[in-house]
Amino acid sequence: MQRGGRDRYSSLLRTLQAGQELPWQQQRRGRRITWHPIAGTLLRVALVGVLLYFGVTAAIGLWRDSRVEVWAGPDASVTSGQRLEGCALISTETIRPMGFQPDADFPPTGYTLGTMTLYRIANTPEGQSGNIVAVKLETSAVGRIFRATPDCS
Repeated sequence: MQRGGRDRYSSLLRTLQAGQELPWQQQRRGRRITWHPIAGTLLRVALVGVLLYFGVTAAIGLWRDSRVEVWAGPDASVTSGQRLEGCALISTETIRPMGFQPDADFPPTGYTLGTMTLYRIANTPEGQSGNIVAVKLETSAVGRIFRATPDCS
């Protein structure tokens, strides 16, 4: 492509463009990302949705932390709250299959709160001593396990 020290390709391009910039050279210099209007709007809506989700979740958590409810049952000694004052927040997501009918392994205590029922767990030493209980919704075949925290009373 070179003859006599000159670049024939460059010479050809200068001649063809006749003093005007070629389109591919324009694109290389000014690479700007242009957003589609709908894509930009969807990105903003998604960001607002995520921020709103985290804000509502935090607000519900604060509201539940300060709320204590009394369970209906033989007496008013069973209360529930998300967290007792002075106790650390412990988040354990332990569930146990229980079925829909009470049996000897999960005897009901007689305490209810809405559609939730409190059960003892009779098939473990912790359950027999009262250090572990299960809370079950009437429409679910599993129960969520709660353990007593010795450092918190």
